[in-house]
Amino acid sequence: MFPLSKLRRGDLKARTIRVIHQGKGLQSSVYLVEIEGQRAAVKDFADTPPKFRRLVAPFLVGREMKALKYLDGTPGVPRFFGRVDRLAFAMEWIEGKPIADFAAGELSTQALENVQKSIDAIHARGVSHGDLKRRSNLLVTPDERVYLIDFAAAVVGHRKVNFLLNWLQRRMAEIDDKSISKIKKFSAPDQMTSADWDNLNKKTPLEKWARRLLKR
Repeated sequence: MFPLSKLRRGDLKARTIRVIHQGKGLQSSVYLVEIEGQRAAVKDFADTPPKFRRLVAPFLVGREMKALKYLDGTPGVPRFFGRVDRLAFAMEWIEGKPIADFAAGELSTQALENVQKSIDAIHARGVSHGDLKRRSNLLVTPDERVYLIDFAAAVVGHRKVNFLLNWLQRRMAEIDDKSISKIKKFSAPDQMTSADWDNLNKKTPLEKWARRLLKR
């Protein structure tokens, strides 16, 4: 059994090497922990407001764990290691830099190609990420591999009988696919093509529906 699958709430403080992100408000905190020479990132909602912590956080934890377990072995997705408790879980630690931290022109062509490969890989498994508009949810490793993180908004499709969920997953995947053009716009504007601009300007069916619903 992988050592980090044994991690429990009582061990968390002693095993934490550093705080990667200290959550504020409804945000989770992320800790880098180590057990028996093995490292992991722990996502923890324990410091969120009481009602959110009791009613919403366990749902978000379960949702993200489900997506990570379903995507086990998919390139560009951290491995799931285990649940700490109802408010936290451990996953593979990825040493990388968020795309949001890259200055304009700093992101290489290879990294951009790997963004698309990682997105294509989860879509091939029938999963849409749902929150790739946040460029901090894509990490670039020193060797320019790209990992997708934060699957709290993910939709798992490929269901035999749930046609509505399958439809939603495909529509969310279309929004995921727009993210590469958005990333280019902010991080690699010199690599924008006419197709990228068309992609940004074209509304997906789900975006059109949301706009009608909000009357915008």
